[in-house]
Amino acid sequence: MALKTPAVISGEYAIVPCDGDAAVPFAVLINGPGEFSGSIGPSGSKKAPCVRALFTGNVNYEAYDQNATWTGYLGKYLYVGGTTHSNIGLYTTAALKGTLSGNPAVGICTHIPTTAEPWLGIASLL
Repeated sequence: MALKTPAVISGEYAIVPCDGDAAVPFAVLINGPGEFSGSIGPSGSKKAPCVRALFTGNVNYEAYDQNATWTGYLGKYLYVGGTTHSNIGLYTTAALKGTLSGNPAVGICTHIPTTAEPWLGIASLL
């Protein structure tokens, strides 16, 4: 998730899916991306459940770039996607990180996704 100035309300900030090309990483969305629109939409609570206090855990395929090369990536920094705009808001490797000036690492890889264990382990730096 990221903090961004909405186009409608000046001087205020909104929490949006993070784009490594244009937004500042802020927190990790607790429920899946499919839930994001349902929770903040017109009939939802208009709140995005996220955690910011050094989240450590595993995320499924909905939260990481499946096209990234994960082999040998254990213990290395994770970044926010955005280069191709098909991986916006997803954890990815340094080779695919966005173009945000000084794009900071948002986590450290603690488990590499495999066919048998298809989750990405993360120690968040946010």
